[in-house]
Amino acid sequence: MIEFKNVSKTYPNGTKALKDVNLKIDDGEFVFIVGSSGAGKSTLIKMLLREESASSGVVLVNGFNLNKMKRWQIPKFRRSLGVVFQDFRLIPNMSVYDNVAFAMRVTNASSREIRRRVPYILGLVGLEAKAKMMPNQLSGGEQQRVALARALVNNPSLIIADEPTGNIDPELSFQIVDLLNEINRCGTTVVMVTHEHDLVQEFDRRVITIEAGMVVADTDWKSL
Repeated sequence: MIEFKNVSKTYPNGTKALKDVNLKIDDGEFVFIVGSSGAGKSTLIKMLLREESASSGVVLVNGFNLNKMKRWQIPKFRRSLGVVFQDFRLIPNMSVYDNVAFAMRVTNASSREIRRRVPYILGLVGLEAKAKMMPNQLSGGEQQRVALARALVNNPSLIIADEPTGNIDPELSFQIVDLLNEINRCGTTVVMVTHEHDLVQEFDRRVITIEAGMVVADTDWKSL
């Protein structure tokens, strides 16, 4: 599913964001990635999304070798992923329904399939009653659930969640991670970047710790 082989990333200004990173995440895993600010978490996520390329080493995701990927192949690759961001990134002038449906339209899904799939996914995240509402009518937690529905609607094999609880109340954070946990139980691989150690401890999954651009721990939380 995901493999980093001796991956390093140095930015043009000389910043060494990742240093000889080796890690492997198998199909069906749920993995937390933790580390202090500036540790390299954001760079790692950008490389998973092919927003950045490795300076050296090999990055493999969903059967794609990201080092050898041509620019025209990137959109196809990204459609194999579901991505949830900290800042929701909903389209403000679209309803809840249309925000989720938009993710299917860009893959050329049929209108019939969209009408079937979108209500099902909204029901999965508990928002079927708010399908006609606009993003600014929703709470932060509800907006993040719309973002999660959008990430799920094309049935990706891999969900990447980048600080998905960073902009919502602590009591709602548990609900979002619980949803991700349920999605994982159905077989979807989940990689979640977070700084909230309480959540990591609560859900007791594999934890990869990054510091100064290096993987310094890769273990179950109970072993830390």
